[in-house]
Amino acid sequence: MMQPISFKSAPNVLVFEINSRNIKISKALTFEQEGETVVLDVRGLIYHGDFYFTSCIIATDDTVWYHDGMTTGSSCENEGDFDKFSSRNLLKCKGKKLTLVVYARV
Repeated sequence: MMQPISFKSAPNVLVFEINSRNIKISKALTFEQEGETVVLDVRGLIYHGDFYFTSCIIATDDTVWYHDGMTTGSSCENEGDFDKFSSRNLLKCKGKKLTLVVYARV
């Protein structure tokens, strides 16, 4: 789905709620601002299932870190390189469904 949105200036952070399984997640969003290209990359993914939330954090080196406070406690598990995840792979994580996508400037 494509939805045109206008901003006076490109935001530093954007969060989108995902309420469809028939959607393609873009790994980056691009804005033109005063002749300059501004890129917001996916930096966080929030999943829901089994009555609680889990998350994946994407580091600036594109390493994906999985966090589930019930199983990993205060630690994160390395899930690999973000480039290896397809848009379809991002919709589910360990049986939980994608709920929010966080984009941010790097």
